Amino acid sequence: MTEISAQSQATLDSLLKKLGATSASATKTTTHKTQLDQSDFLKLMTAQLSNQDPFQPQSNDQMIAQMAQFSTVSGITQLNSTMTGIATQISENRIATAANFIGKTVLVPGNIAMADDTGGISGAIDLPSDATSVQLQISKMTANGQAGELVKNIDLGANSTGLVGFQWDGKDDKGAAVGASRYIVTATMMSGGKASQPPTDVYAPITEAPVPASGEAQTLKVAGVGVVKMSDIRAFKY
Repeated sequence: MTEISAQSQATLDSLLKKLGATSASATKTTTHKTQLDQSDFLKLMTAQLSNQDPFQPQSNDQMIAQMAQFSTVSGITQLNSTMTGIATQISENRIATAANFIGKTVLVPGNIAMADDTGGISGAIDLPSDATSVQLQISKMTANGQAGELVKNIDLGANSTGLVGFQWDGKDDKGAAVGASRYIVTATMMSGGKASQPPTDVYAPITEAPVPASGEAQTLKVAGVGVVKMSDIRAFKY
């Protein structure tokens, strides 16, 4: 068949456009595949069998190896898809679980203690070694976040390495309620004849559970402490 000239084709396309029709040349599109699928593999295998040397045919072992390779690749692709779905479900469940923590009281590292409904505070002292004496000082927190008036000193005595819990009812030595909403706690320990200040943990409520980006660790906002990681939580108190 003789091909028509470009000018003739243009004239024909113009006429078809006036008639509301479209030429085949204008609608023909070509799509290119970027990945081979199972049908492509079967076509290649069929072509390979059709064009093999009849005197030196493809061995069964080689054919089985090729099919096994394709099966492995197909299985990995399916596994990746499945794992992606599982990761999505885990992420959604993690967010839902974190949301359930809001309002719960947790023990986290810090020295700013929030008074509870009774006006008291509680927490723990993390002793790095055995101590012959442990003292806890509780002070009112000033407007600029510093330790102000000392309202209570608690003698916790000798303790072994690890967490030493404390609880204060919010009253001074005379039995009167102090009434502050936030306190600064400071611990002092004696070990080997030397004084030091071990780290403290405080119980405080979780106020927010931010949704983490993909691949990031879940964090929580704790009143008086700030943002903490899930792994920083030492204990829960309901």
